[in-house]
Amino acid sequence: MSNLINKKIDKSLKFVYSDNNSLSVIFHANDFLIWVVGEFNKNLKELEKITRSSLYSRGNSILIKSNPKKNEIIKNAIQFLANQFINNGSIENKDIVSSIDKFMINEKDKNNNITALRSEE
Repeated sequence: MSNLINKKIDKSLKFVYSDNNSLSVIFHANDFLIWVVGEFNKNLKELEKITRSSLYSRGNSILIKSNPKKNEIIKNAIQFLANQFINNGSIENKDIVSSIDKFMINEKDKNNNITALRSEE
């Protein structure tokens, strides 16, 4: 991902963590929000279904209510979807699935590396 795209996403999204295991994703650019949420919240509903978490859209933000680990996965998925919109001008259903799968694979790799390091000790 280029620095220009990173800067666009960094300026467009703000993350606010709460004590009650919730995470608010605040969008400064409504065009990102519209595409990430999808028509009639279709994309959010799909993310909820895949991750088995609760997502709420209100105003210019998305509220994620789950455990901290899942919150981070969904946060990364939202960043991925915003990036997809920047690169392609749209978000497709396969992008939603990919956003979660990509991070699940990374999490699995991290866990495997930790297990391998412990085995070598």
